[in-house]
Amino acid sequence: MKTAVCIALILVFCISGIAMAGEYYHIVKKGDTLWNLCQKYYGNPWLWPKLWEMNPFITNPHLLKPGDKINLLEDVPFAQPAAKGQESKKTEPIPAHAREVNWWEKGVDVSGITNVKSIGYFSPGPVDPMGIIASGDTERLILAERDKIVLRVDDEKVRPGDILWVYRSSEKIRDPVTREVLGFIISILGNVKITEILGDGLYNAIVRETYRDVRVGDMLTKYQPVSPCVMPVSPTPNEETEILATKDMLQIIGQFSVVYLRAGGEQGVKRGNLFQVFKGRVGLPDLPIGYVLVVDSRPDSAVGVVVEAKEHFYNGAKLRAVEWSKAPRYLSAIPSCS
Repeated sequence: MKTAVCIALILVFCISGIAMAGEYYHIVKKGDTLWNLCQKYYGNPWLWPKLWEMNPFITNPHLLKPGDKINLLEDVPFAQPAAKGQESKKTEPIPAHAREVNWWEKGVDVSGITNVKSIGYFSPGPVDPMGIIASGDTERLILAERDKIVLRVDDEKVRPGDILWVYRSSEKIRDPVTREVLGFIISILGNVKITEILGDGLYNAIVRETYRDVRVGDMLTKYQPVSPCVMPVSPTPNEETEILATKDMLQIIGQFSVVYLRAGGEQGVKRGNLFQVFKGRVGLPDLPIGYVLVVDSRPDSAVGVVVEAKEHFYNGAKLRAVEWSKAPRYLSAIPSCS
């Protein structure tokens, strides 16, 4: 009995950085990682993704900032300290084969990062609309889901049940240095479903989904849904590209930003490719500052989502394709899918 009490007291008072009153935390020291903290407190380093979920402010689980407060898991028991006279079990180094386990064999689920239905795309030239929203059965300026509308569509092949994207095009996007016209950002506003043929190119329809403001006069194009389950794909060797623009024309790019790439399918960029964002340095190796996952690829451009950013970057940032086997393991914390 005395031994059990002593063990309990040691556990409560001797584990560094744990507070009383039901709040358990660790103050980061130099060299700490989520991997070794899970080994220290729970005896199981593979709990690190769960600990990361508890601390969403952490951008890199292997580069913790000294002085930060890490909230510990409340539903996992602490590892029992070694009994007197026994040697503590040393933390085993991560074997090389374990670091390269094919955790990416399943798909990557980006639905918690971005709404793939509204990512839009970058077009080198203007997009010709199939038609427009001609009128709405409401006096509101902004249409809502389930609103009844009338479409004017030039394509005679459309039929009741067909779904069309509602989109809006940006003004010409120019290179900030050369002023060369690069293309247009195509923003997806929502989608509509045709319910009845009226004749003379007119169709009754309803608004199915809205992601932004949808108005009478907005343009229509073919519906091409993108799955949020992205299967990792090996890249074209030595593939490099750059960020042309961002969704919503944001000037500063960070974690989970949607970005449009200069290269597309004709240049070898495929959905499921992973790119490293890097910063060039004179006389020094390039500095990796983030990762971009390609979620959609078109002939002349591609759409990516920033799955990791160590710092902010901007349009024109350089990207280099990387093999998934060389990707940092903390990306495995993104939910999987199949």
